[in-house]
Amino acid sequence: MRQRDRSISGGMQVAVLGSMTSALHAREVLSAAAVRSEIVKSDSEKERGCGFGVLFAASQRANVKAILTAAHINVRRYADQATWDPI
Repeated sequence: MRQRDRSISGGMQVAVLGSMTSALHAREVLSAAAVRSEIVKSDSEKERGCGFGVLFAASQRANVKAILTAAHINVRRYADQATWDPI
C-alpha cells in the first residue's frame, strides 16, 4: 500500500464518494485545480457500498466542494478524517 502523501498536513477532510471511478475522477479534477488529494477506502459496511473517498486538507473544503460540484461529481458526504472509518 502506498504511504500517505506527507505534503498534505494539518486537519484533514474526506469527500466520501460512491465508487473508485468517482474517486479517480475527483482526484483528477482536484489535481487540475492544484488541490492536493489522495484516494482512501472505507469500511464498506459503514458506507453502504465501496466507500471510497478523496482525502484533502481541511483548509481546502470550500474549494473542494465548489470544484467537485462544478464537475458534477456526486459526494455522499464530507467528514473529518478522525470521524471517518478507513480500512
